[in-house]
Amino acid sequence: MQFNFDSESWNQWQKMIERIAAMQSEMLKVSLSPAIKQIQESVDQITKQHRKILQDSIKPMVEQIGESTKKLSDLNKISGFQTLLETIAKEAEEMPEHVDKVHAYLAQQGWFVPFHMAPISKFREYSVFIDNKEYELIERDLQDYIRTNFNFIKSSAKKQFPNRYRIIDTAIKAHENGNYLLSIPTLLAQADGMFSELIDKTFYSNNKSDLEDIRRRLLKKLAAKGHPTNTSSLGYLLIKQLQEKSVLHENFDEFEKRKNQNTEVNPMNRNYILHGKDLSYDTEPNGLRAIALIGLLCDCKDTLSS
Repeated sequence: MQFNFDSESWNQWQKMIERIAAMQSEMLKVSLSPAIKQIQESVDQITKQHRKILQDSIKPMVEQIGESTKKLSDLNKISGFQTLLETIAKEAEEMPEHVDKVHAYLAQQGWFVPFHMAPISKFREYSVFIDNKEYELIERDLQDYIRTNFNFIKSSAKKQFPNRYRIIDTAIKAHENGNYLLSIPTLLAQADGMFSELIDKTFYSNNKSDLEDIRRRLLKKLAAKGHPTNTSSLGYLLIKQLQEKSVLHENFDEFEKRKNQNTEVNPMNRNYILHGKDLSYDTEPNGLRAIALIGLLCDCKDTLSS
C-alpha cells in the first residue's frame, strides 16, 4: 500500500503525533512526579547540608543526616543511596582527626590551603597519603588544585580585599608569566597585612603564645558572627591552619638549622625571603604556596564576616 501526503495532510499528521507524545509525557510525568520530587528534595537536602557544614558543628550535622536517613526510608531501595548517607555521616565523625593531621603536615611544607573550594573527602584522602608516606601525591594534587582555582582566588581577593586587589592581581599575573621573583615577596607581604586586618595580629610567628592568641581570636571572631564556638566546628576547622606552627614562620635560627640538617631541602620561609637571605626561592611550587595563602585568607574573611 502506498501513502501520498500533500503538505496540509503531512502537517496534520505531525500535529497528531505531537499531541499523542504530549499526552504520554503528561501521563508519565503524573506517575513519576512524586518519586522524582522526593529524590530531588533528598538531593537538595544533601547539597544544602554540604554547604552548611562550613558553619555548623560536626555533631549537629551527624544528627541531621540521621534524621534525613529516617525520612528518606522509601528511597533506601535505590541502589547505593543508603550507603551514600552512611558514608557522609562516617566521614563527618572522622573529620576533626583528618583535618588536624592534614593541617599540621601541610604547615610544615609551607602550605596554607583554601579548602573551602574542595570536597570534604580531600581531608581523608590526604590523611591516607600521609599515613602511607605518599607525600609527592599530595604535593602534585595541591599544585593542580591551586592552578585550577586561580580565577576563583583572584575574584575572591577582589571581593574580600578590594583595597589590596591591585597589588594582589599584579602579583598573580607576575606568577602566571613565570616571574616568581616578584610575585612571591609581594604576596607574602600582602598576606601579613591581610591577616592583620582580620584579627589585628601578625601572621608570621611560631611562638607558642602567639599561636594560642591566634586561636582565641579566631574563635572569638567566629562567635561574634553566630558560628559555633567549639573547636570541632567545620567553620573553625577549615581556617584553624592559620594557627599552625609552620616552616613559613620560622625565625632565622630555626630555618638555618633546618637547612643545615638537609641541604637539599629549600622550603619557603617568609623571613629568609623578605630579608634577602634566600636567593633561590623563585620556583613555581613556592609561587603556588603564596597564592594558596592569599586564597585561604580570603576564605577566612568570608567566614568571619558571614
